[in-house]
This record gives sequence, structure tokens and C-alpha cells, in this order.
Amino acid sequence: MTRTTTLWSLLLLSAALALGSCTKDATEQATGPEPEAKAASKLVFSSENAVRGELLVCFGEEAVAGIESSVMQVTRSGGVATRSGIADFDAVLGSIGVKALQRLFPVDERNEERTRAAGLHRWYVVEFDAAADLDKAALDMARIAEVSKVEFNQQLMHVHEGRVIPLAETGAAPQTRAAVGFNDPHLGRQWHYINTGDKSIYSKIKAGADVNCDEAWKLCTGDPRVIVAVVDNCVQWDHPDLAANMWTNTAELNGSEGRDDDSNGYADDIHGFNFVDNTTLTISTKGDAPDHGTHVAGTVAAVNNNGTGVAGIAGGSGKNDGVKIMSCQIFHDKDGGDVAMAAKAIKYAADNGAAIIQCSYGYPAGSVTSDAAYSSGASAEKQAIDYFIAKQNCAAVSGGLAIFAAGNDMTGMSSYPGAYRDYISVTAMSCDYTPAYYTNYGPGCNIAAPGGDAYQSYLENINTGASEVLSTVNGGKYG
Repeated sequence: MTRTTTLWSLLLLSAALALGSCTKDATEQATGPEPEAKAASKLVFSSENAVRGELLVCFGEEAVAGIESSVMQVTRSGGVATRSGIADFDAVLGSIGVKALQRLFPVDERNEERTRAAGLHRWYVVEFDAAADLDKAALDMARIAEVSKVEFNQQLMHVHEGRVIPLAETGAAPQTRAAVGFNDPHLGRQWHYINTGDKSIYSKIKAGADVNCDEAWKLCTGDPRVIVAVVDNCVQWDHPDLAANMWTNTAELNGSEGRDDDSNGYADDIHGFNFVDNTTLTISTKGDAPDHGTHVAGTVAAVNNNGTGVAGIAGGSGKNDGVKIMSCQIFHDKDGGDVAMAAKAIKYAADNGAAIIQCSYGYPAGSVTSDAAYSSGASAEKQAIDYFIAKQNCAAVSGGLAIFAAGNDMTGMSSYPGAYRDYISVTAMSCDYTPAYYTNYGPGCNIAAPGGDAYQSYLENINTGASEVLSTVNGGKYG
């Protein structure tokens, strides 16, 4: 769990990272290996752990104009496109029961020129019969000369397990206060900010095993120019301790319901967007609804010094000066979490002003083993992250900063994408400076931050969750 990673992003605001792009490769040249080997070289990832009935296709630059014309003829009249205008490719589509062919990244009129320069307009999603042979479909598509890449749409692991322990179940709170004098009533329970060594939390706790918030807040408590996109479950945008620090798309807030008022490709995206269901942000009403997005958002920017609830690392000083939270929802209950959703969410964050992405997801540790293996396929997700990194959306950050969970596989390596050299991978520690029992560690990990450790509470029969991280949860509550 990486519920405190954004402090580190604020302390690393000067990081400048490099841009990658979807460029033509050797597979588009006139000469090369035999057709099947050449086609196989175009495949990105494998069908293992991939979404059935769906593939991501990157077309060659020369083919895109014709495909756009063919698709737009249908979509302009409200229909669903199922043909590309490329005879050989359309023959493959017909053989697999095609349901839809559409651009992966919707047109954002304000950023279309930059999108095309990065090659992101070349990516399309093909939806077809889930019973079709995924490997054969991918290889058949890759054999088409106009196709540059075919990517299996990998399902992502959400770095989120365990139940929420409501604040009402906890005992008396330590009376810790920040040197800056914040009046948030539960700040004393947030040992991960200011750890005084209170043994009611854990008998082996170590004072100072925290993120040094007390010292950091003397220098800066937040910056409203910085928008942090939480790529996770939905953030409860009207939570009483978050509402004042939510990013707001004023064009949509003041616009017409159901219309894309700012022409960014998404309608009614007032505080972000639900990329799982392609609709407005959606918080589940189920009793076991995931709270992780709201929990992360509270750690990033619960409003400080407002006499309410908890504090946030960059929540400001109570004068509307905290960082802003954008909710990019890629998980909804048990649904969601694939490469296509993540890629769209991250590009959306770049195009709508985010300077930091906080990502609590990844591939299983060890499924991607090196930077070369991650970057060689030129996946849609990597290109979207590189697009994000290259864009400077505010003067406080030199380009975009990508923060990822190292993963919860208890494995001696970071999971990807976090392990990639241009991104920041955060591993989790406990209140005694030891690694949290669940965390990944070692190669690919860059920094550690408190993630809490339920096992410590279990060992000592402390059922309050005191050794875990306290933050905001859905329903306007804390846990």
C-alpha cells in the first residue's frame, strides 16, 4: 500500500523526466523476417491475464487518415463503427465477430495537435466476441501491413486489500499536534505524519518512523497550482474533509448535463471521470465498496487546519491553499483495471492540468522483469505515461511526476510500471522502520513511505487498526 506517496512527490518537484512516443519500427519496413515472425514481433505482452474479446491496435501513420474517415462516417450519425476501410484488416474483424472499432484516446480538441505529434491518435480499441481465439486474432491483425502494434489488454492488479476499520472502533487519540498548529482533531492518530513513539499503537514502534511532516509543513503545506490525479477507485468528491481541495472543471460544472462543454472528449467530468463505465464518477453504494481512492485522496490532501477529521500531507493551511485532487477512476467495485482504462485516465490527467499521477496499481511482480521488456513493446500505457511526464501543467513541477505503488506481492522487486526508471516506485514501511509485511522491495523501488501494517496489530491483539494509516473513507467518514 502506498497511501502516503504524495509527500515524496512534493519533495521531488524538481524531477524532470523524458518523453517517449509511438514511432514506426522495423516491422513497418519493406524488408524483414518471414511474415509470421514479422507479425509476432508486433505483439505487445501476451494473452495471459489479458481481457478477452478486446485488443489494442496501433496503426501505421499512413493508414490512419483512411481509418479515421471510415470510422467517423459511422460515428457522426450515432452508429458504432465496425470496419476500418482496410480490406485485409476488415476481413479479420469479420472473422472474430467484431462489435466495435474506436479510437483509444478520445479527441480533445484543445490537445489534438500534441496528441497526434505523440502518435497517440494511432491507437484503436477493437472489441469482438469474447469466445474468439485471442492469440489467433492478435496474430491475424499483426499480419496486416498497415498495423504497427497489437497489444493484449492486460488486467491490472489493484494494490488494495483488507477491510476498513472505522474510526469509531479506535481508542483514545494521542494529542500530537504539528508545530504549525493545525487543529485537525485526529492528527494525533496519524503516526505516519508525526510518529512520537506512542506504544499504544505498537509495542516496538520507533519515534520518527514517519514522513517528517512536522518539518515539511514549516516550509510548505501545499500548493493549489498542483493537481494530483488519483488513478484508483472513485474519490468521494463531496467528503467534508476533501471537497474544498477537489479539482473542479468549471466548464462542466456550469455547463449542460450530458454535453461535453469543454470539448475534451468527456461529458460531465466535473471532478474527474469514470473510465470503467465511461461515465461520470461513480461511488458504489454496496456495503463492501472499495474506499482506497478516497483513502489515498485524504492522505494526499485532506483539508488541513479546518477543525475537522484528519490532515493531508499537502492539504494546505486552512486558507484554500492545498493541492487539488482529480479523480481518475479505473476501478469500480470488482470491475475495471486494465491497460486501456489506465492509459486513457493518464492521458486525461495530462490534458486536464494534473502535475502528478498517484497510481495504486501494477502488473504482478515478476511478470515484467526489466526496463527493456517494459519499453520495447511501446505499449499504449507507457506512451500515455510518457505523454504525461512530458507536459508541464504548472510552474511548480518540471513536467509530470509519475508515482506508483511498488506492489503488495511480498516480492524482492518492484512491480511495473512503477519499476521503470522514469517513474517513482514507493515501497511501504511500518511504524518501526521495518518493511510492511505485504510490500515489494529491492530492485526497481526508489523510496519508502509509511503504509501501515495490520499484522502488527494482529500480533498484539490490538483491534483498533492503530498501526495502519488513518485517512478519509467513503460516506464522509474516516478509517
